[in-house]
Amino acid sequence: MFAAAAVGGGAGYAGAAFAGHGSAVPVTSTATPLSYNTATIDLASLVKNVEPAVVTIKTNIEVQGGFGRTMTGRAAGTGIVLTADGEILTNAHVVADATAITVTLNGETTPRNATLIGSDTTNDVALLKVAGVSNLTPAKIGDSDKVLVGDDAIAIGNALDLDGGVTVTRGIISAVGRSIDVENGHLSHLIQTDAAISSGNSGGPLINSAGEVVGMNTAGAASSDNVTAENIGFSIPINAAMSIVGQLRNQA
Repeated sequence: MFAAAAVGGGAGYAGAAFAGHGSAVPVTSTATPLSYNTATIDLASLVKNVEPAVVTIKTNIEVQGGFGRTMTGRAAGTGIVLTADGEILTNAHVVADATAITVTLNGETTPRNATLIGSDTTNDVALLKVAGVSNLTPAKIGDSDKVLVGDDAIAIGNALDLDGGVTVTRGIISAVGRSIDVENGHLSHLIQTDAAISSGNSGGPLINSAGEVVGMNTAGAASSDNVTAENIGFSIPINAAMSIVGQLRNQA
Protein backbone atom coordinates (compact mmCIF):
# COMPACT_ATOMS: atom_id res chain seq x y z
CA MET A 1 0.00 0.00 0.00
CA PHE A 2 1.25 3.45 -0.89
CA ALA A 3 0.49 5.68 2.09
CA ALA A 4 0.06 9.42 2.37
CA ALA A 5 0.47 10.35 5.99
CA ALA A 6 -0.91 13.55 7.45
CA VAL A 7 1.90 15.79 8.60
CA GLY A 8 0.53 17.51 11.65
CA GLY A 9 1.21 16.36 15.17
CA GLY A 10 0.21 13.21 16.98
CA ALA A 11 -3.45 14.17 16.67
CA GLY A 12 -3.43 13.80 12.91
CA TYR A 13 -4.63 10.90 10.79
CA ALA A 14 -1.31 9.13 10.33
CA GLY A 15 -1.20 6.32 7.83
CA ALA A 16 -3.76 7.68 5.40
CA ALA A 17 -3.74 6.01 2.01
CA PHE A 18 -4.10 6.83 -1.64
CA ALA A 19 -7.25 5.67 -3.38
CA GLY A 20 -6.67 2.19 -4.77
CA HIS A 21 -4.62 -0.82 -3.73
CA GLY A 22 -1.52 -2.65 -4.91
CA SER A 23 1.65 -1.37 -6.53
CA ALA A 24 -0.20 0.60 -9.17
CA VAL A 25 -1.53 3.72 -7.46
CA PRO A 26 -4.63 5.05 -9.22
CA VAL A 27 -5.25 8.67 -8.27
CA THR A 28 -7.58 11.19 -9.78
CA SER A 29 -5.47 13.70 -11.69
CA THR A 30 -6.23 16.71 -13.82
CA ALA A 31 -2.65 17.87 -14.08
CA THR A 32 -1.96 20.64 -16.54
CA PRO A 33 0.67 20.16 -19.26
CA LEU A 34 4.26 20.61 -18.15
CA SER A 35 5.36 24.23 -18.15
CA TYR A 36 8.59 24.45 -16.22
CA ASN A 37 9.56 27.78 -14.70
CA THR A 38 13.30 28.35 -15.11
CA ALA A 39 13.40 31.88 -13.68
CA THR A 40 15.95 32.51 -10.91
CA ILE A 41 14.53 33.65 -7.59
CA ASP A 42 16.17 35.12 -4.50
CA LEU A 43 15.00 32.42 -2.13
CA ALA A 44 16.55 33.91 1.01
CA SER A 45 14.80 37.26 0.51
CA LEU A 46 11.56 35.53 -0.40
CA VAL A 47 11.56 33.45 2.77
CA LYS A 48 12.49 36.48 4.90
CA ASN A 49 9.40 38.28 3.63
CA VAL A 50 7.08 35.32 4.21
CA GLU A 51 8.33 34.07 7.59
CA PRO A 52 6.49 36.71 9.68
CA ALA A 53 3.21 35.17 8.46
CA VAL A 54 4.16 31.64 9.59
CA VAL A 55 3.47 30.50 13.16
CA THR A 56 4.13 27.40 15.22
CA ILE A 57 1.12 25.63 16.74
CA LYS A 58 1.20 23.26 19.70
CA THR A 59 -1.70 21.48 21.34
CA ASN A 60 -2.52 19.40 24.37
CA ILE A 61 -4.69 16.51 23.21
CA GLU A 62 -7.03 14.12 24.95
CA VAL A 63 -8.55 10.98 23.43
CA GLN A 64 -10.50 8.07 24.79
CA GLY A 65 -8.56 4.81 24.83
CA GLY A 66 -9.63 1.27 25.54
CA PHE A 67 -11.38 0.22 28.77
CA GLY A 68 -12.64 3.78 29.29
CA ARG A 69 -9.17 5.19 29.80
CA THR A 70 -8.37 8.78 28.83
CA MET A 71 -5.09 9.23 26.98
CA THR A 72 -3.31 12.59 26.87
CA GLY A 73 -0.45 13.89 24.76
CA ARG A 74 0.93 16.79 22.77
CA ALA A 75 0.97 17.59 19.08
CA ALA A 76 2.56 20.24 16.85
CA GLY A 77 1.88 21.85 13.52
CA THR A 78 2.04 25.12 11.62
CA GLY A 79 -0.28 28.03 10.90
CA ILE A 80 -0.65 30.90 8.43
CA VAL A 81 -1.44 34.44 9.61
CA LEU A 82 -4.53 35.75 7.81
CA THR A 83 -5.22 39.03 9.62
CA ALA A 84 -3.26 41.58 11.61
CA ASP A 85 -5.53 40.97 14.63
CA GLY A 86 -4.67 37.30 14.95
CA GLU A 87 -6.68 35.03 12.68
CA ILE A 88 -4.64 31.89 11.90
CA LEU A 89 -5.32 29.28 9.20
CA THR A 90 -4.27 25.67 9.81
CA ASN A 91 -5.36 22.08 9.18
CA ALA A 92 -8.25 20.64 11.16
CA HIS A 93 -6.16 17.58 12.04
CA VAL A 94 -3.52 19.82 13.67
CA VAL A 95 -6.03 20.87 16.34
CA ALA A 96 -8.11 17.68 16.48
CA ASP A 97 -8.87 16.51 20.04
CA ALA A 98 -7.14 19.60 21.45
CA THR A 99 -7.91 20.66 25.01
CA ALA A 100 -5.53 23.63 24.71
CA ILE A 101 -3.94 25.40 21.73
CA THR A 102 -0.93 27.72 21.75
CA VAL A 103 0.62 29.72 18.93
CA THR A 104 4.19 31.01 18.85
CA LEU A 105 4.52 34.02 16.57
CA ASN A 106 7.52 34.70 14.38
CA GLY A 107 10.25 36.39 16.39
CA GLU A 108 8.76 35.36 19.74
CA THR A 109 9.63 32.53 22.10
CA THR A 110 6.69 32.65 24.47
CA PRO A 111 3.59 30.82 23.21
CA ARG A 112 0.25 32.67 23.16
CA ASN A 113 -3.09 31.06 23.85
CA ALA A 114 -5.33 30.56 20.83
CA THR A 115 -9.00 29.71 20.49
CA LEU A 116 -10.65 27.63 17.79
CA ILE A 117 -13.09 29.74 15.77
CA GLY A 118 -14.24 26.80 13.68
CA SER A 119 -13.14 23.58 12.03
CA ASP A 120 -14.16 21.72 8.86
CA THR A 121 -12.86 18.19 9.38
CA THR A 122 -14.15 16.97 6.02
CA ASN A 123 -11.93 19.42 4.15
CA ASP A 124 -9.20 19.55 6.84
CA VAL A 125 -9.40 23.30 7.42
CA ALA A 126 -9.47 25.12 10.77
CA LEU A 127 -9.48 28.77 11.80
CA LEU A 128 -7.88 29.97 15.04
CA LYS A 129 -7.74 33.33 16.81
CA VAL A 130 -4.93 34.74 18.93
CA ALA A 131 -6.24 37.46 21.24
CA GLY A 132 -4.47 40.68 22.18
CA VAL A 133 -2.52 41.25 18.96
CA SER A 134 -2.98 43.98 16.39
CA ASN A 135 0.13 44.25 14.25
CA LEU A 136 0.74 40.82 12.78
CA THR A 137 1.91 40.47 9.18
CA PRO A 138 -0.74 38.63 7.14
CA ALA A 139 0.34 36.21 4.44
CA LYS A 140 0.03 37.30 0.84
CA ILE A 141 -2.70 35.07 -0.55
CA GLY A 142 -2.25 33.94 -4.16
CA ASP A 143 -4.58 32.32 -6.69
CA SER A 144 -4.27 28.55 -6.66
CA ASP A 145 -6.32 28.32 -9.87
CA LYS A 146 -3.29 29.76 -11.69
CA VAL A 147 -0.83 27.15 -10.40
CA LEU A 148 0.93 25.26 -13.20
CA VAL A 149 2.90 22.03 -13.13
CA GLY A 150 6.58 23.00 -13.05
CA ASP A 151 6.08 26.22 -11.07
CA ASP A 152 8.43 26.84 -8.15
CA ALA A 153 7.08 25.63 -4.81
CA ILE A 154 8.47 26.49 -1.38
CA ALA A 155 7.15 24.82 1.77
CA ILE A 156 7.63 26.56 5.12
CA GLY A 157 6.71 25.07 8.48
CA ASN A 158 7.42 23.59 11.87
CA ALA A 159 8.94 20.39 10.46
CA LEU A 160 9.58 17.80 13.21
CA ASP A 161 8.89 20.53 15.79
CA LEU A 162 12.58 21.41 15.87
CA ASP A 163 13.93 24.34 17.89
CA GLY A 164 15.47 27.30 16.10
CA GLY A 165 12.78 28.47 13.70
CA VAL A 166 10.83 27.11 10.79
CA THR A 167 12.16 24.76 8.11
CA VAL A 168 12.20 25.75 4.43
CA THR A 169 12.22 23.29 1.53
CA ARG A 170 12.04 23.97 -2.19
CA GLY A 171 10.72 22.04 -5.17
CA ILE A 172 8.18 22.35 -7.94
CA ILE A 173 4.49 21.83 -8.44
CA SER A 174 4.46 18.18 -9.51
CA ALA A 175 0.76 17.83 -10.31
CA VAL A 176 -2.64 19.34 -9.57
CA GLY A 177 -6.05 17.81 -9.03
CA ARG A 178 -4.81 14.90 -6.91
CA SER A 179 -7.17 12.87 -4.72
CA ILE A 180 -6.21 10.80 -1.68
CA ASP A 181 -8.06 8.78 0.93
CA VAL A 182 -7.28 9.62 4.55
CA GLU A 183 -8.39 8.18 7.87
CA ASN A 184 -11.17 10.72 8.28
CA GLY A 185 -12.39 10.67 4.69
CA HIS A 186 -11.29 11.81 1.27
CA LEU A 187 -9.41 14.90 0.08
CA SER A 188 -9.59 15.94 -3.55
CA HIS A 189 -8.30 18.63 -5.93
CA LEU A 190 -4.99 18.73 -4.04
CA ILE A 191 -1.74 20.25 -5.25
CA GLN A 192 1.15 17.76 -5.38
CA THR A 193 4.71 18.96 -4.79
CA ASP A 194 8.17 17.46 -4.44
CA ALA A 195 9.18 20.10 -1.85
CA ALA A 196 9.87 18.02 1.25
CA ILE A 197 6.93 17.96 3.68
CA SER A 198 7.46 16.35 7.09
CA SER A 199 5.58 15.88 10.36
CA GLY A 200 4.83 19.30 11.81
CA ASN A 201 4.50 20.96 8.38
CA SER A 202 0.72 20.54 8.39
CA GLY A 203 -1.08 23.87 8.18
CA GLY A 204 1.97 25.68 6.81
CA PRO A 205 2.12 27.57 3.52
CA LEU A 206 3.16 26.36 0.11
CA ILE A 207 4.28 29.52 -1.67
CA ASN A 208 5.15 30.44 -5.25
CA SER A 209 8.08 32.44 -6.61
CA ALA A 210 6.23 35.69 -5.86
CA GLY A 211 5.91 34.84 -2.16
CA GLU A 212 2.18 34.18 -2.47
CA VAL A 213 0.50 31.36 -0.58
CA VAL A 214 -0.99 28.95 -3.13
CA GLY A 215 -1.58 25.98 -0.84
CA MET A 216 -1.73 24.74 2.74
CA ASN A 217 0.47 21.69 3.32
CA THR A 218 -1.46 18.72 4.65
CA ALA A 219 0.07 15.30 3.85
CA GLY A 220 3.18 13.49 2.70
CA ALA A 221 3.40 10.14 0.95
CA ALA A 222 5.10 7.26 2.74
CA SER A 223 6.60 4.05 1.43
CA SER A 224 5.17 0.61 2.18
CA ASP A 225 6.01 -3.02 1.44
CA ASN A 226 4.96 -2.77 -2.20
CA VAL A 227 5.57 0.86 -3.14
CA THR A 228 8.43 3.32 -2.68
CA ALA A 229 7.44 6.96 -2.25
CA GLU A 230 9.92 9.81 -2.50
CA ASN A 231 9.31 13.56 -2.39
CA ILE A 232 5.54 13.42 -2.78
CA GLY A 233 3.55 15.85 -0.68
CA PHE A 234 0.07 17.33 -0.91
CA SER A 235 -1.38 20.77 -0.23
CA ILE A 236 -4.94 22.06 -0.08
CA PRO A 237 -5.36 24.79 -2.75
CA ILE A 238 -5.55 28.15 -0.99
CA ASN A 239 -8.67 29.19 -2.93
CA ALA A 240 -10.55 26.23 -1.47
CA ALA A 241 -9.17 26.84 2.02
CA MET A 242 -10.13 30.53 1.99
CA SER A 243 -13.64 29.70 0.82
CA ILE A 244 -14.03 27.49 3.88
CA VAL A 245 -12.52 30.21 6.09
CA GLY A 246 -15.34 32.50 5.00
CA GLN A 247 -17.89 29.89 6.06
CA LEU A 248 -16.20 29.37 9.43
CA ARG A 249 -16.20 33.12 10.09
CA ASN A 250 -19.93 33.30 9.37
CA GLN A 251 -20.64 30.40 11.71
CA ALA A 252 -18.66 31.87 14.61
